Amino acid sequence: MHTKNPINSTFSTKIHWLFSTAVLLITSAGLQQEPAAAATLNGGWNYAIDSFNDGVTGINVGGGEFEFYGIAIKETSDKAYVAINSNLSLAGYADPWADRGNVNYGDLFFNFSGQNFNTANTNRSLFAIRFAAGNDSGVATTGVYSNVAAKSVTSTNLGFRNLNLYNTRVVAGGGTPSMGDLAADDPYFQQTGDWTVLNSIAVGTKVGEIDFLTPETLKVMGLDFAHFNATGSQTIGFSFDKSGMPSGSYIANFFAECANDGIAIKGSFQPGVDPNVEPVPEPSTVLGTLVGFGVAGLARAKRKNQRQN
Repeated sequence: MHTKNPINSTFSTKIHWLFSTAVLLITSAGLQQEPAAAATLNGGWNYAIDSFNDGVTGINVGGGEFEFYGIAIKETSDKAYVAINSNLSLAGYADPWADRGNVNYGDLFFNFSGQNFNTANTNRSLFAIRFAAGNDSGVATTGVYSNVAAKSVTSTNLGFRNLNLYNTRVVAGGGTPSMGDLAADDPYFQQTGDWTVLNSIAVGTKVGEIDFLTPETLKVMGLDFAHFNATGSQTIGFSFDKSGMPSGSYIANFFAECANDGIAIKGSFQPGVDPNVEPVPEPSTVLGTLVGFGVAGLARAKRKNQRQN
């Protein structure tokens, strides 16, 4: 009478389980997409938090209208979202001594070139967003611009001649100057010279529009500056199509038109990719992995059976 080998019987059961599990996983993979452990600091947003006491307003350092607290950027497969937390409203700061009687935000620059700001500016490889309609930008309307050259508007806005003078003033006033993801004296920006804080678009080619977002909408999207104790009076947000910019790593930055504060953030854009969603593995990959485990198990079981016989 033939007696069933318990080793082979057990292995057959395991193989059946492995293939059943493979089918279940493949089916589940096609139905579910789990959130990724995104490489962001909080809630799917990439934050750069600035010093809370390096804004210069009149004779005062820290707090005041020109205190910038942070910037955050989030992306989906086709959109980028920008949020700014500060004390400066989009209406700007009324100052009768400024040329227009008002000092506002400069423009937001994106540099994908890997070069410092001045070199990228000379090569016209900057991208920029005019988001403050009432500022001194050299382009006609808000929106996304490529092939950008930047200019300084600090001289007409009662501002600092260079960043070294700004940093010195902040320290003398008891503050701690910083540039968010960059040190205050980072050589990415020119630190000395006359009117060298390039904070406004001089010329550029418009490649897209921006859509403004309310603080309530941003909150629903997971924005939480308070998580970093960044609690300025103003939260400004807008979105734009990623198609207007290249993919890859960037440094983005903006200054006040008077250079009384500024902030930079490091990040990257991935074309057609939503970093908030975990990629679903190919069914063949899942099946191949499980079958590989099964074959390895078969070999071990046979070796064990041979030793016991």
